[in-house]
Amino acid sequence: MRRPVMVILAVWLAAVWAAAGPAGISRLPDEVVRYAGGAQPLGARVVWALQDAAKFEPGRGLWVGYSIRRLMGENEMVGSFSGRDGVRTRELTIEEILAGKTKIETATADDVRRTAKEVLDDLEHPKKPEKKVLKDVGIFLGYEAGRPASLKNVDMSNLDLAFDFKARPLYWLGEASEDESLDVIKGLFGKAGSGKAKEGLVAAAGMHGNARLVIPFLEKILTGGESDGLRKDAAFWIGQQNDAAGLKILVRAANSDRSREVREGAVFGISQVDLPGAVDELITLAGDASQPDVRKQAVFWLSEIASDKAAPALEEFAGKSGDIEVQEQAVFALSQLPRNQGVEPLIKLAKTHPDPRVRKKAVFWLGESHDPRALEALIAIIKGK
Repeated sequence: MRRPVMVILAVWLAAVWAAAGPAGISRLPDEVVRYAGGAQPLGARVVWALQDAAKFEPGRGLWVGYSIRRLMGENEMVGSFSGRDGVRTRELTIEEILAGKTKIETATADDVRRTAKEVLDDLEHPKKPEKKVLKDVGIFLGYEAGRPASLKNVDMSNLDLAFDFKARPLYWLGEASEDESLDVIKGLFGKAGSGKAKEGLVAAAGMHGNARLVIPFLEKILTGGESDGLRKDAAFWIGQQNDAAGLKILVRAANSDRSREVREGAVFGISQVDLPGAVDELITLAGDASQPDVRKQAVFWLSEIASDKAAPALEEFAGKSGDIEVQEQAVFALSQLPRNQGVEPLIKLAKTHPDPRVRKKAVFWLGESHDPRALEALIAIIKGK
C-alpha cells in the first residue's frame, strides 16, 4: 500500500558534489588498514582500530567501517550518486576500493541518463512486486583522532556504490552480524556527545532488518529524553521496520507524545508501515485524534497511500463539521490521490458542502485538475447549476 515519499532506502539520483571533492568526485581513502586478528567480535575489532589510530596526530579524521547484510529490493539502495554538469563520473565503488583497485573510468552523459531513466521507471511504474535480495551495506564511523578518538558522524552506503572517504584512512573490519552490529551501535550511542553522531547511529540502527532487535532500542530513544529531532528520527526508522509492534508504538506516540514535531513524525512513520492495519490507524487518527496537528497530518498522508480506503475516508473528513483546517486538508488530499480518484468527491464537495470556504477550496483544486469531469463541473457551477 505504500508509495515512497521521502524514504531514505531509495536510489539517490540527485547530485551530491557539495560533500565530495573539488570536481564532484568522491575521494579515495589515503590508505586502507584491514583487520587481520581472526574471528573476533565486532566490538573487539572496533577497539583494535581505535587503538591503532592513536598513532595519528590529534584532529586527524579517519573512518572505521564494516558491513552488514540486509534484505532489500533489487532497486533499493542507500548511498549516493555524484557528478557535475549532468555527467556522472564512473567512480570506484567501495567494493572495488576494498579489492585494491585504483583506476577510475568515466561514463558518458547518455549512459547516466539511460540508467537514471530505467531506475526511475522501475520505481514509479513497478511492473510487479520487487524481488528482495540480500545486499551488503557499509556502516562508516567517522572519527577524529585523539586520546580517545571522538566519534563525529556515521554514514552508510551499499558497497556497490561510491563513497567519499575525503582522503582519510579507512580501517576496514569486514562483515558483522546484525546483533553484534547493534550492540556496537548501542554502546556508541550511550557515549556519543554530538547530535550529528547520534543521528547517524539512529539511522544505522534502523538500517538493520531484525525488528526484534531494532525496535526496543529505537523505542527507548523515541520515549526518552533526547532532542525532539532525534526522537522524530527514531519514529521514522521504527516505521521502516514494517512491524506490528512498531506500528502500535507509533500510534501511541502520535496520540500522546509531548512534542508536536514528534507526533507528526510518528504519523509519517505510520504512513510508511507496509502493513494493512497502517491505513486503518491513519483513518482513525484523522477522525479521532485529540490534537488537530495529528488529524491534519493523518489526512495528508492518507492521500499519499494507494489504498481503496483512502478516497471514502478523505471525503468523509472533508464533509464533517468541526475543524475547518482538517476539512481543507482533506480537500487538498483528495486532489492528490492517484488516478484522479478524488475528482468525483471534489465535485460533490464543491457543489454541496455547507461551508463556502471548503467549497472554494474544492473549486480551486478542481481547476488544477486536467480531468474532463472537473471542467464540466466547474462550468455547471459557474452557470449556477
